[in-house]
Amino acid sequence: MYVIAITGGTGSGKTTLVKSIIDKIPNKDILYLSSDSYYKHNPKLSFEERENINYDEPDAVDFNLLKQHISNLKEGKSVKVPKYCFKTHLRKNEYSPISPKKTLFIEGILILSNSELRKEFNLKIFLQCDRDLRLKRRVHRDINQRGRSEKDVIDLFSKRLDSMHKKYVIPVKKYCDIIINTGKEVNYDDLIKKIKIQ
Repeated sequence: MYVIAITGGTGSGKTTLVKSIIDKIPNKDILYLSSDSYYKHNPKLSFEERENINYDEPDAVDFNLLKQHISNLKEGKSVKVPKYCFKTHLRKNEYSPISPKKTLFIEGILILSNSELRKEFNLKIFLQCDRDLRLKRRVHRDINQRGRSEKDVIDLFSKRLDSMHKKYVIPVKKYCDIIINTGKEVNYDDLIKKIKIQ
């Protein structure tokens, strides 16, 4: 299994990039995982306590489970991917079963911050994008998909996301094999050739 990591700041277009690549490939033998599914489950905490967790630092992610799932898939075993609810900050009581395929895409803001997880990737891609465009995309997504207000998203950006981006996202660029500016139109045909997906 060929494992490709897609990382970059919030709103840099990670999910859009992966889905666009998959759409352009015939006879798809590709899996796609988002690290968003692997936020830690904290049912013993109150909703207020879960609301106050910093979900933009590595400790919020269950890297052990994600790494185990990658290992299982490489060994030809199926896994059950958690379904995470961003409104309650809890995992749902249901899973998405997935089986191994030739190529695995994993996208997430923090996936390269974990040194053990980095060893699992054959190719690492960093998406670079201006802060204002990332904010605009994040506002649109969180209002439409996560039930949040524009003010809350803008406040979160200025109070936490900007500093977390500098602390955890920018430093991992040095580990990446390919850097793409997603503020411009991406040439998917060239990218697919570079990442050697058949």
